[in-house]
Amino acid sequence: MLRSFGANDIIAVKDGTEAKSLLAKQHFDLVITDGAMPECDGYELVRWLRNRPKDEDRITPAIIISAHTRESQVAAGRDCGANYIIAKPISPQVLLERIFYISNEPRSFIVGDSYAGPDRRWKHQGPPSQEEGRRKSDLSLDIGAAQDENLSENELDDLVKPQKAAS
Repeated sequence: MLRSFGANDIIAVKDGTEAKSLLAKQHFDLVITDGAMPECDGYELVRWLRNRPKDEDRITPAIIISAHTRESQVAAGRDCGANYIIAKPISPQVLLERIFYISNEPRSFIVGDSYAGPDRRWKHQGPPSQEEGRRKSDLSLDIGAAQDENLSENELDDLVKPQKAAS
């Protein structure tokens, strides 16, 4: 499937231990792993990858493919630092879309005490009310005073009133 997308250097391994050994020796652009590999499953592999000492390695995009997509499995994938979890059977369209999302819309990479991986917040709503932002990119809660006089009720009504288009 990856070859049909134009990928050239594809390396397949038999288990997570072999994957770790290979990932320790060279950098990859993308890791796609099965959630249920022998010896070291995909969740453990991604967690290991996210805790690598070199930033280049730890930020490598990772997709977990799993036949088990119960809420607990999806949460485990999110918590280990996977960019995406894809349910089996895999459709080429879904896999290609996820690869495009990763490459075209990268999320911030977070490193905390108990988590390393892409930012898990999908909505950009800023911090919860009555709480200071934790990141430089969070918006301030201080809105400030209005710069102009508020619109009257009639002016507001005129803004939302249906209008005929000029021909």
